[in-house]
Amino acid sequence: MNGFERVKTALERRRTPDRVPMMELVIDPVVMQAIYPGCSYYEFADRFGLDAVGLNRSTWEKENIHWVDEARHLFRDKWGVLRGFTAESSPYPVEAPIKSPDDLKHYTPPDPNAPDALAHLPEVVARYKGKKAIFFMGRDAYFNPAHIRGVENFLMDIVLNPRLVHDLIEVCQSHDLPLIRRAVAAGADIIILGDDYADKNSPFMSPKHFRDLFLPGLKRAVDAAHEAGAYVLKHTDGNYNAILGMIVETGVDGLHAIEPPAGMSLKAIRQRYGNRLCLCGNVDCGPLLTWGTPKEVKAAVRQCFKDAARKGAYVLSSSNSIHSSVKPENFVAMRDARDELGTYPLKL
Repeated sequence: MNGFERVKTALERRRTPDRVPMMELVIDPVVMQAIYPGCSYYEFADRFGLDAVGLNRSTWEKENIHWVDEARHLFRDKWGVLRGFTAESSPYPVEAPIKSPDDLKHYTPPDPNAPDALAHLPEVVARYKGKKAIFFMGRDAYFNPAHIRGVENFLMDIVLNPRLVHDLIEVCQSHDLPLIRRAVAAGADIIILGDDYADKNSPFMSPKHFRDLFLPGLKRAVDAAHEAGAYVLKHTDGNYNAILGMIVETGVDGLHAIEPPAGMSLKAIRQRYGNRLCLCGNVDCGPLLTWGTPKEVKAAVRQCFKDAARKGAYVLSSSNSIHSSVKPENFVAMRDARDELGTYPLKL
């Protein structure tokens, strides 16, 4: 099997692939360069043996942004959000454009048909279609509404002004749903719905608020991807056990990234849902991949395989991403453990 066939088999959950597939949503250039100096993302994906590829945060490439204050690393993104770069690949929000409900009346979201909306997805498709699974990061009902309003204000709006929350979601999905369909038409095999719903303790909203305000938008995003012909992996960090059942109700094909320090148990989810879901992740990218040893990483990969991979429907991944603080040797150990232990039938 090639990478595309492995990931497809895991997502369809009817049989086992030849070996456990491996993917990462984002790999920091610092780690890639430490492992293969001078390599591009494509070269890294090929040499390292990743089974799926994406854009690796291409939308944040500094060549494609409008600087507001380059000395302070501040720029305004296509949504009108003022953001700042740090040493990490993803910038942080500084100021939101929707400061009051009246601002939304005059707000226009980005054009999903803009020439640069897909970034270099066509290039990825031309290189990898049918060889590696191609994923595209989409949005559902939390990330973009929260950022154009400002996260703190948005979280208060959930309780104080739910109508505004609903309207913000509608405005953002007028961009996000067409972009999902366009990405699939362009060749994406998997849509990653990347909105985080929780921190390490609990979801950002009550289960009732999630069902009333966010679940409909999530369902629309899942349906848009499925109707266009793609698989759906729902990503969220944190402890989302309180709303997990509702997420599964939407028909997602899999979950990413199942964060161990947040109390997310790969074994418990597999026992609860069987092979109804493909599970992706659970190798802790915090203390383990940052400060642990290769031996500890191998033990964690083995445990993931025991907990979730025996009958397939599992993709090896970190619990979020390979950020700049991940030890390169630990990421290599993760891959090597997959190569050593991950051939079906698993012998653990």
